[in-house]
Amino acid sequence: MKILLRIFAIVAALLMLRSLLAPLVRALSGWLKPAPGPPASAREASRPASELKKDPVCGAFVAAELALTRKVNGKTLHFCSAKCRDEYGRTA
Repeated sequence: MKILLRIFAIVAALLMLRSLLAPLVRALSGWLKPAPGPPASAREASRPASELKKDPVCGAFVAAELALTRKVNGKTLHFCSAKCRDEYGRTA
């Protein structure tokens, strides 16, 4: 009987300790996690759609803000790479 009382006392002490430590552990784990950002769909929706321009040398489409440009006869041409831009310069 004494053994059962000791086991009961140990189990009760462990449960009490767990109930006291659980909020502390949750608070610490919340501080360690990075703040959640907006979902991917919100990030994509906030980004404006980019206009695609066609490279006159290779025909690849490239976003206007990422393209290399060259003005020829007052017209802006968009290139996917320096190689295509230089190739256009040699053939034009």
